[in-house]
Amino acid sequence: MRSCRLGLLAACVAVGISVLPWSARAQSPERAPRSSGFWWSVSAAAAGARLTCDICERTRDGGPAVEAAIGGYAGAGVRVGVEGGGWTFKDEDFREKIYTAGVVAEVHPRPGSGFHFIGGLGWSGYRANDIDPDPEDTGFSYDAIRLRVGLGWDFPMNASWTVGNRVTVDASSLGTLHDEGAPIANSVGLSVVRFAVYLRYR
Repeated sequence: MRSCRLGLLAACVAVGISVLPWSARAQSPERAPRSSGFWWSVSAAAAGARLTCDICERTRDGGPAVEAAIGGYAGAGVRVGVEGGGWTFKDEDFREKIYTAGVVAEVHPRPGSGFHFIGGLGWSGYRANDIDPDPEDTGFSYDAIRLRVGLGWDFPMNASWTVGNRVTVDASSLGTLHDEGAPIANSVGLSVVRFAVYLRYR
């Protein structure tokens, strides 16, 4: 059931991109890559997350995710900045959350092309507990350094605004999973796969 939910959310994202007017895409003029100034972006995604350890469930839970980023240009076609976001999943009376923060870089290998690589380094924090927890129950927690890789494509709307889609993967490892503050598993991995649409001011 969880896999079906993730698949449905990913399909909705894909449909959203596919209905963008093709004429608008075709008429977007090619522009030289920016090399100065600032940019910011917001994104919404269908995402699936999974903890990896001996006592963890093997299923990937699917839910919505949001992110925001702001930064500048390190060169022609190279954006750098800081980003933060969150993801959530609810299963009956239990809720999982993941918070992220870090630095990100987006590199266009070909001038004038919307295709770009995404890389980043930062922190992921996992929290899970009952919807109505006991005041003394802090639930499950996990914190670790995470690496981000991904691919994206820009669809410029005008000289300043761009929409696009991207696929990113966050991977963390060697963290410790805690239950009510007590460690219960070591060398735990956390992965998050996102299928996102975004709006960027460039």
